[in-house]
Amino acid sequence: MAPEQSAVTFSVGDSVADTEDDDPDEAIILNLPADKIIADWEHETDAGTTTAAAENPDYPADEQLIIVAFRDAIATALDNWQGLDSDTLFEQVAEHDINQYGFPEDRLEQIEPGELDAEWLDSLAERFIDAGWDVTHRATELRLTQYDEEYRITADGTVVGEGEYREPLENIVAIER
Repeated sequence: MAPEQSAVTFSVGDSVADTEDDDPDEAIILNLPADKIIADWEHETDAGTTTAAAENPDYPADEQLIIVAFRDAIATALDNWQGLDSDTLFEQVAEHDINQYGFPEDRLEQIEPGELDAEWLDSLAERFIDAGWDVTHRATELRLTQYDEEYRITADGTVVGEGEYREPLENIVAIER
């Protein structure tokens, strides 16, 4: 049975995750070719040439094709890729031989940029709440307050804020991350 139709409208540059992957990596939408469906997307596997439709039998073969590349691969190969217009991004990904993947539209969910990299903050937030800190948990950062001192911990592990708790927070982040 095919999943229900998506209510999200995607755009080039959106961050997305594969809903069928238990441990997805963040991907960036590179192209939404209006005239292409998943049956049109061919790629090589160890067994030979196949299509996105063949690899996604739970989705209609005429489902809208979404072309993505993984964020880490793009960021490694392209400096300042976020500032590129959609056509240039697509061209640069191709020029740098970054793998592109075709997905059925309904298999993807939109996420906040960096959200998957920030999942480790969930358990950290619980620890600080249990320790009596005031915690505001956003998708890609924690905001912590203790005795009128405010700090931010970002998804990449950076601790922002000045005060006596900064160094202990950096040590905790180093252990948790």
